[in-house]
Amino acid sequence: MKKNVLVLAAVLIAGLSGMVFAEEQPKNTDKIIIKYGLDNNGLQNYPATLSVPAFPIVGAQSLGVDLGASYLLEIQHPVSDKLSLGIGATYNVDRILHNTTASFSFLPVYLTASLYPVGTIIGIAPYAKVDVGYNVSFTGNAQYLAPVPFVTTLTGGIYWGLGAGVKFANTIFADIMFTSYSGTYNVALASLSTEVAILYTKVSLNVGIGFDL
Repeated sequence: MKKNVLVLAAVLIAGLSGMVFAEEQPKNTDKIIIKYGLDNNGLQNYPATLSVPAFPIVGAQSLGVDLGASYLLEIQHPVSDKLSLGIGATYNVDRILHNTTASFSFLPVYLTASLYPVGTIIGIAPYAKVDVGYNVSFTGNAQYLAPVPFVTTLTGGIYWGLGAGVKFANTIFADIMFTSYSGTYNVALASLSTEVAILYTKVSLNVGIGFDL
């Protein structure tokens, strides 16, 4: 937790330093935005497993997820003073299911839209944000997968996010996002297989810096 807070502070300091020493930036330019996210204790429906020699999936149970961190990269194109469209990707650093040693990660790519309803006032621009995309990567460690001799295949699914934030001096971006990650947990043994839908949800505080392209 302390490490995550220090990283967020470093991002803010770097952004503020750039604002102090940089010339005034044009308002409507394409930007590449790099963010660091602090993820709360989310929830995941995870396949319940049996300790008997039978198919390990007997349904799904909702389990807590420990605090995590994410790295985000977005390219945004301002359509107007009040709307920006773009593409992005987020890497969820491996996070652990509460009270276990099982860890997992998602990596979605997505389309994103930011709406600035009041424009910019004295260098501050509040915005609403929505993301829609697909989890191109869904991975887990050995403890997350079904035990041998079962073969586990993890497949990505729909990703979406909804939140709000503030842009400072056209340079620093800070937002709070609710995000949802779906996937499929498939287990096979010889010619038999079964699968369970996975859903992971969390709330994140993201802070980053935008660079003109």
